Order: sequence, then C-alpha cells, then structure tokens
Amino acid sequence: MTIYVVKSGDTISSIAAQFDVTPTRIITDNQLTNANNLLVGQSLVIQFTEVTHTVVEGDTLFGIAQQYDVTPTRILQNNPWIADTESLIPGTTIVIAFRRDENFGDIVINGYAYPFIDRTVLRKTLPFLTYLSLFNYGFTPEGELIPIDDSELIQIARDYNVAPLMVLAPMDETGNFNTEIAHNMFINPEGQARLIDNILATIQEKNYSGLDIDFEFIQPEDKEGFINFIAAVHAKLEPLGYIVTVALAPKTSGDQPGLLYQAHDYPRIGAIADKVLLMTYEWGYT
Repeated sequence: MTIYVVKSGDTISSIAAQFDVTPTRIITDNQLTNANNLLVGQSLVIQFTEVTHTVVEGDTLFGIAQQYDVTPTRILQNNPWIADTESLIPGTTIVIAFRRDENFGDIVINGYAYPFIDRTVLRKTLPFLTYLSLFNYGFTPEGELIPIDDSELIQIARDYNVAPLMVLAPMDETGNFNTEIAHNMFINPEGQARLIDNILATIQEKNYSGLDIDFEFIQPEDKEGFINFIAAVHAKLEPLGYIVTVALAPKTSGDQPGLLYQAHDYPRIGAIADKVLLMTYEWGYT
C-alpha cells in the first residue's frame, strides 16, 4: 500500500499509470464520487491486488471465503462497496487479497454510533471494528434507564462478529451532559444499586458485550463517587464476562483544571476499567 499526494496536473489515469494499477482500483479504494475533481494535496490510497475473484451466478460471500481460505470479514474489508449493493453481482471483480507491505499486528478498534446511523455506512465500517458502542442510554437518580432503539444495530453488529457495547451517559432531554444527573445518582446509594442491576439486566436481555461509561463534566467533588461507581459496575459485570470501558477526557497533565478534566483520574480509573477510550476529538474543538 502507498499513500500518494495529488500534485498539480495529476489525473486518475496518470496516477494509475504511474503505479501500474487501474483507475477503477483507485476510485474504488478511495470511494471517489468525482474522479475528475482531484485536489492538489489530496491523499490517495494506492493498493496492489494479489488475488481477485470474478463473481459468477450462485456465488456467496461465505462460499468464496471458503474457496480461498479467508474469512468473510476479510473480503468485506477489501471490498467495502459490497455494502452499497448488499449482494454479489455476477461479473464484478472482488479483491481476495492485497499485497501487504506492513504488519501492524493486532489492534482493537471502537466506533460510536447513534441509532439513526445510515445503515450502509454502518455496514461499510463494521468489518474494521472490534467494538460498536451504541450511544446512548440515560438514567434517572432513582436508577431507571432511559433506553434507545438499539435492537437492530446490536443484531447487525453481531452479524459482523463485532461486539456491541451499551453506552451510559448522564445527559438531559436536550442531549447535553448534565452534572446534576450524575451527582444525584452518586449520592443515592439505593438508586445507584438499582441502576447497576438494570444495566446488567439490559446487557443480558439485549445481548450486549459490555458497558462504556461516558461521564463528562463531572463535578470535582464527585470524583470519588465517580470512581466508586466505576468500581461497582466492574465488580458486577466482570465476573459474568462483560467488558467495562470508560471514556476519558484528553488531559495533558494530571492536575489539568476544568470541569471536563478534574474528575477523570487516569491512574485510578485505568486500574479499574478493562479499557479506556481517550476522547482526543475534544482537541479538534479547540
């Protein structure tokens, strides 16, 4: 694989000739909607095919995968456009294997999704994911969950062998994080216990793989309550084989001031959670 940066005067045909690949290959791999409108400075992925297969009548994804001793997921990764058609069209060429110049090892990739995500975008992305975090369940101080319409997304994730994670966040009806919702739950032991029980029941009922705790803008005085809540959730879910992740603000120092950062204690939360997600996209806003 090569990353090519478009220069003045470049065309898809001239770039394809330079790398001895087809223009169609570049257009497909980069999902270009207008191949005649390249921008100077634009990055293009140039991939080199090693094994291809021309679809014939009766072919199935699983049958082709078995024929070439690869996984269906690998074929979907190599041919994201299949999600657009949702079927294999006789006469089309699919890539079984690209030439691999690097070995990046095993990595874990998480993606967040709202229930209203475009299903084609979802299916194009799922072959590359380990976890799909479905945003988001709210809650009341009394421990009642505010659910989302997640059943279809959970099933689609399972179809692609991606583990769905339930996201829990203290948000109000306007979709904004609310420090009071979290605070009132932290100081209500009975409500907190009921909330954790409801989380477990929902995970089991909906076939989730675990929970992502996304608590932002927590009051500094609630830091201990937040950490204790994470520990209580982990103690409930971990023995049953469920994963607990925590989304953390992207701090630049341990004592960084600000409502977004002060309750996010990296060492202590990291020691409890199975994984943490650093929300470095927050830097994009600033």
